[in-house]
Amino acid sequence: MGLDLSTLSKQVREMSQAAAGAAAATASRAAVLRAHYLEAEGNEAHWAQAVDLSRPTAQWLLARPIEPLGTVRDLPPPPAAYALVATDGSQIDLDRHGSVSCYLLNIGQVFLRYGHQPTARLTSQPTLYYREEDLYLREGSRRVAIEGAYLSARRDVEEGVVLAELADEYLTDDLPALALQDGTLVRWALAGAERFVQDFFLEPYLGYLEQLRRRSIPVASYISRPRSPEVMGMIRLMLCPDVDVAAGQGAVCAECSDIRAGREASCMVCQNLVDADILGAGLAEGQRGPIFGSMSRINLERYGHHLIHFFYLRVARELCRIEIPQWVAREPDLVDQVHTLVYDQCVRGDGYPVALARAHEQAVVRSADRRAFLRILEGSLYRAEAPASSSAKQASKQFPRS
Repeated sequence: MGLDLSTLSKQVREMSQAAAGAAAATASRAAVLRAHYLEAEGNEAHWAQAVDLSRPTAQWLLARPIEPLGTVRDLPPPPAAYALVATDGSQIDLDRHGSVSCYLLNIGQVFLRYGHQPTARLTSQPTLYYREEDLYLREGSRRVAIEGAYLSARRDVEEGVVLAELADEYLTDDLPALALQDGTLVRWALAGAERFVQDFFLEPYLGYLEQLRRRSIPVASYISRPRSPEVMGMIRLMLCPDVDVAAGQGAVCAECSDIRAGREASCMVCQNLVDADILGAGLAEGQRGPIFGSMSRINLERYGHHLIHFFYLRVARELCRIEIPQWVAREPDLVDQVHTLVYDQCVRGDGYPVALARAHEQAVVRSADRRAFLRILEGSLYRAEAPASSSAKQASKQFPRS
């Protein structure tokens, strides 16, 4: 029997009504919290201290204000000509039921130049990883498989390394320039990893950022429809009855005075709200909000002068998050350059940066490509007289039973 659409449609209508009610309640809470947020303008140093005091003991993510909380920057005038490079990646994961242990990373590469001599270069770079050192990280007797989140981390690192190579090859004149990636620059997946695992991924990653810093080419990443709650975490501190900066006391969630008194925690009004719910209302088309520093552990402990900062940018109906290293955030001219070039890319791409869209097109591994790769793999193993049999589980999926 197929899907019972009549029964399902009733559930969908109920869900839609619940979603509409939840959206109204969310908007109401967001308006109240935005008022708290704006009342704190002028006291950024105070709340920066509160963030520093609370970071070890708060149970949520935090952002540190770098600019006044009410900051709104209009779109800087775009340059007559500019150039940028962008990368995006995709992968064929390690399949433990397959014939051989390997994985493939495909990095889409884009160079675009606008102005009196427009040009474009679009390509991709596939790399097959199969050696022992490709599949495992080692330290003494410890062996950690590069799969899952670590495989994604490797792809992110390769995107950055290739981005720096593209910049060296193409961004060689005096035009305003940008190196652009999709997604976050903070390697969240490594936060709880062992030190030697972090070193393996972060040393080349921070090396690529350093390479571009020395050439004063701003690096930025674009996050569409962000769900980040870091600014919201700072707003929680504004509601916390236990924060006392003068006394050197931050939020200690495990000893919340509201909970101990039998009350609901004062910060619960922030539950399920994100930064965009607060910052979006104050930004018109093309405007950006204030710069914040991300207080994530991996960022603070390992990034040094590449510490990742961020701001929000209004593009049509979407509020996007733009991440930049600290050395970009400290240079107003570079921030303006990122602001105007990312927005121009969004306009050219109907709301999403055209360079990233083209990089994704180059990188994506489609089903037909995947099947062709597997045929090449099996054929090559057969000709080399290497074992080429998949597991019984894999075979059962490929050949349906009568």
